[in-house]
Amino acid sequence: MKTLHLLKWALTVLPLAMPLSLAAQQLERDVSVVSADVEGRIEGFSYREGPVSTLDFHGTTIALSADGTGEVEFQEGRARVDVSARKLPDPWKLGPFSTYVLWAVTADGRASNLGSIEVLSGRGYLKATTALSQFALIVSAEPHFAVTAPSKYIVLRSTGRRVRGQSVIIPGLMERIDYAGLAAQPLDRGTRTPLDLIQARYALAIARGVEANKFAAAEFEKAGQLLAKAEAAQADRKYRIRNTVPLLARDAVQAGEDARRRALLGRQAAEAAAETARREAATQAAREEAEEKARLAASVALEEAKLREAQAAEQAAREAALEANRQARADLAARLNRALPTRVTERGIVAEIAGVQFAIAAATLNADAREGLARFAGIVGVYPSLRFRVEGHTDSTGSYETNQTLSLARAISVRDYLVGQGVDASSIEVEGLGPDRPIAGNETTEGRARNRRVEIILSGELVTDR
Repeated sequence: MKTLHLLKWALTVLPLAMPLSLAAQQLERDVSVVSADVEGRIEGFSYREGPVSTLDFHGTTIALSADGTGEVEFQEGRARVDVSARKLPDPWKLGPFSTYVLWAVTADGRASNLGSIEVLSGRGYLKATTALSQFALIVSAEPHFAVTAPSKYIVLRSTGRRVRGQSVIIPGLMERIDYAGLAAQPLDRGTRTPLDLIQARYALAIARGVEANKFAAAEFEKAGQLLAKAEAAQADRKYRIRNTVPLLARDAVQAGEDARRRALLGRQAAEAAAETARREAATQAAREEAEEKARLAASVALEEAKLREAQAAEQAAREAALEANRQARADLAARLNRALPTRVTERGIVAEIAGVQFAIAAATLNADAREGLARFAGIVGVYPSLRFRVEGHTDSTGSYETNQTLSLARAISVRDYLVGQGVDASSIEVEGLGPDRPIAGNETTEGRARNRRVEIILSGELVTDR
């Protein structure tokens, strides 16, 4: 309960004590070794086992007056690294920093934290070891000792003075962190706030900046608890309690850095999962769209097939009806032909009462004509939809006016006989055409006999294709 109380207290006062931005860092990849205003490459070495190599350190534009020396000795698979630096500015004067870190940079640009250089009056020293045999050395200002990638504020870089090994040019860093969004912690010399506590505050702010509270909640909570204990110990009046602050703060730094790294992995996993989900959603949407288009195309194809089938069925029915009508018409024409000479023409079915059945200059039907018309009437009587046009014709003998009158009289004789045989008078039209439409020459007796005729033209549904 006491620990929980301290944590709540620290989280309440911490924002007031350190107004740090949530966007505490920006990770940059594949960048120049130092910065844009100095050379982007540094010299490293592949050290031989045995002899000691000596190095010089030169200040960058960030710390022009700084310099230093170093020794590297590679023995039994490990390199001993001793570095001495001079004229370094206090790191907090450069930005949100509290210490300097020595880095070993490999040929592929990976930077390994060899340790923190504590600076007093511009001087700092560090003895470290590494399993690397090929590397360059740089020094950067950092928010805390446990960082895992250099900041942009690189103050020293190494060059060879007397090196037992082969030179290697390193073109850039694989990763670098820009802390432009991290608010600098004020150093209150009056309260003598330990640098370890400043570093712990930075570590928590940096972790919060990558949403460690969301993506590494357990690690972040642990770091927060350690920082809360360190803050509470710093506020305690008892010296023995305050004396625990550095240890608690360093544990908080390490826990905060662990939370930051875990959060980066968690965030990458979440982003990858979100991207996978987005792609799956896009794929599903595309699949559904394709399926919908396929369903629509299938529906259209089905409707078109149905329409074609309906049209084909309608056409088949129409053709069947036409064929049936033609058969019925042919049958009717054949039956009528047994009563009167009958033929099928473009005008319809035409039955003819030949001229020999009319005497010259007469409209009276003879016995054969009446017999043929009687049979004709008996046949057409069962077809109430038929209509009849009776046309009278003459040869050219006599005057034109006389022939016109005679042809009409012959047509009327036929009509009257048909009506007498039961054919509806309203379905019959008559017309006398005289000698205007001969079907043979009038120069011979036979030709004139052919021209003296009456034609009965049948029309109606049975006769006409529809």
